[in-house]
Amino acid sequence: MCRKWVGAEEKFPEFAGKRSIHRFYGRMLLYYKGLWEPGGEARVNQLFPDAALRSPHRRRFWGIDRALVVIVRRLFVPVLLFVGFVLLCVLAYMRLEHLRFADALFWVTHSHAIDYLHARKATKYFALVVGLGIFAFEIWFAERIILTFVGHQGREVWKSMLNEMNLERIRDHFIICGYGQVGRTVIEQLNRDRIPYVLIETNEGLYRQLLQEGVLVILGDAKRHTVLQTAGIARAAGICIVIDNDADNLYITVTAKSLNPKLRTITRAGQERYAQAMRTSGADEVIIPEYEGGRLAGQLIQKYAAAQPRSA
Repeated sequence: MCRKWVGAEEKFPEFAGKRSIHRFYGRMLLYYKGLWEPGGEARVNQLFPDAALRSPHRRRFWGIDRALVVIVRRLFVPVLLFVGFVLLCVLAYMRLEHLRFADALFWVTHSHAIDYLHARKATKYFALVVGLGIFAFEIWFAERIILTFVGHQGREVWKSMLNEMNLERIRDHFIICGYGQVGRTVIEQLNRDRIPYVLIETNEGLYRQLLQEGVLVILGDAKRHTVLQTAGIARAAGICIVIDNDADNLYITVTAKSLNPKLRTITRAGQERYAQAMRTSGADEVIIPEYEGGRLAGQLIQKYAAAQPRSA
């Protein structure tokens, strides 16, 4: 196996020294060397035992959890001040009327329980202050909650929740990995043809922008099992890998095929040596943008050259 690995390192120097990073490198190299066979998973686990495959734990209610976190953060200060206000009112009632803690707390929450015929004049004025204070806190709580759902952050939370629900329902879609120049062109074409898709993007700024635009998008690294499974790879019709990194594209190709062998895979390559490795790894189509662009330019030259009148 060492000689095979060394051969792969010479062919793909980007992988040199990475044998302990992840066992998928082992699967990828077995694909490339043509040694993959049924039952090969156990062999890869034996050779690369440091990162065994774990079943992903999907956070189905991630959007709801995020909404709760936002609400708690916005209400934390008002709630803390309200608790302090109530404790001060309780201590004041205990001093004014010599009440027990439970009775004073009941008076704070139920001002109508105060016997106005026997209560001291200072107690009556203080009860008015308590009532106004509680009313002000109620307005503050309502304002915070409304702004949470109506403001920018609230809209983002709702968009995220809708995004999560749509990810659960989507079927027979294509997974697009990367939102560079090639990825943008692919997305525009899919939008025109109304083909369902899920976009995976690592840039958080782009993710937030696409989320606001209504694009079905996931923030994460497509090389990770959990990210691909969140994108619904088991239900997908295909995957289009257009990241501007040949090593990552090869890695994702192998990972996607291991998760769904029936998946139609379209992969971008920058160099012919990687294109051949991607085909060996299971890619159905491999596109080299530079090669395709050069071929198109040549066809245009041929077209205009043919239209030129020939000199005698």
